[in-house]
Amino acid sequence: MASVEDRWYREVKQADGSVEKVETDRQGKGKRWLLRWRDPDGTPRKKSFARKAGAEAEKAVIEADKLRGSYIDPQAGKETPGPYLTRWRGSQNSDPSTLEGMENRFRLYIEPHSIWRAPLNSIRPSTVQSWLRYLGDKGLAPTTIRVVFAHLSTALSAAVDDGMIAKNPCRASSVVLPKIPDRGVVPWAAEWVSGMRAELPDRYKVAVTLGVGLGLRQGEMFGLSPDDVDFLRYWVTVQRQVKFVNGRLVFALPKGQKIREVPLPPSVRDELAAYLARFPAQVVTLPWETPGAKKSVTAPLVMTNSNGEALKRPTFNQWAWSPARQRVGIPASRENGCHALRHYYASVLLDAGESIKAVSEYLGHASAGYTLKTYTHLMPTSEDRTRKAIDEAFRSMASAPDVPQGEAASV
Repeated sequence: MASVEDRWYREVKQADGSVEKVETDRQGKGKRWLLRWRDPDGTPRKKSFARKAGAEAEKAVIEADKLRGSYIDPQAGKETPGPYLTRWRGSQNSDPSTLEGMENRFRLYIEPHSIWRAPLNSIRPSTVQSWLRYLGDKGLAPTTIRVVFAHLSTALSAAVDDGMIAKNPCRASSVVLPKIPDRGVVPWAAEWVSGMRAELPDRYKVAVTLGVGLGLRQGEMFGLSPDDVDFLRYWVTVQRQVKFVNGRLVFALPKGQKIREVPLPPSVRDELAAYLARFPAQVVTLPWETPGAKKSVTAPLVMTNSNGEALKRPTFNQWAWSPARQRVGIPASRENGCHALRHYYASVLLDAGESIKAVSEYLGHASAGYTLKTYTHLMPTSEDRTRKAIDEAFRSMASAPDVPQGEAASV
């Protein structure tokens, strides 16, 4: 049980059995009331108060929390988010590039704010909201703010599980995240696609073929091997990507750890075969998933640089993609990176009436729901399908031979 002690006076039993309060040598010094208790594991704790009412109130809370099993050691929450988030990030099982991105976001968007240096148990929902306002004032995009917020919220949930804080302040109803503008993906015009194929260096024109023809992500283009292409059955197995982790290249599984098969159109097969005849695949060996990993993978790659090495995303974007984009007259923006070819692939399939489920599988999305959310505005509307269906029905009736009235009546 917890107890409250008076530091300024002690009770002394007199000879007649009465009790008299006697001043201690601490009389008038420091806070008068001392609360003592033991953690559930038996560790002794204490805390000083200026007023007895405060000590008694804290005592009641501690005893109630111990009974409910929700007791939190007051000392545990004194650690600041800085070392805790760093330790938490190091315990995650995410792939190295994801952890690298997380570390960069901590450094850029959380560390400069006072929330980084505040004790964990002092962070309130209002503290989190103030930090979100700070990010917005810096001009950070709502999508990026939400990603950083998700990192912090997940880490603070872990702090709750670790018994460091009682609640996750990020989950309070008063914490309001910035709204993401409802801007659907806008596919490139066909002229932009053909313009990029014309302006990219000959060695890299195949990027347009692989992006528009197969819907590959940039890293998957760089990791594609001729061994992954079944030229006879018209299928491509997407089972590898090239990633740039901590300044070094590695092989890894595609995003989401999902290997998939994509139909190979004859026109894409022919362009790919012609490209490989001109630029033969080069054998490349890279570590698997992490730089310096003991495991390495060797594969012939469709796309390499002039030295026969795997392509680095920053280098390719700076020296090949961006100059070509500028010559075509495409605005410089994140939306107009290599990923735009993948959006074009999705828009072509949906316009042709392909199902969301199939498009999701070919793109390697986590779920068809994500694909629907991303591209639903590109799908033909039910009104369009209705008009087309009725038009087809009327055209069929108009082209059918006339039926004599008597025969029609007897049907």
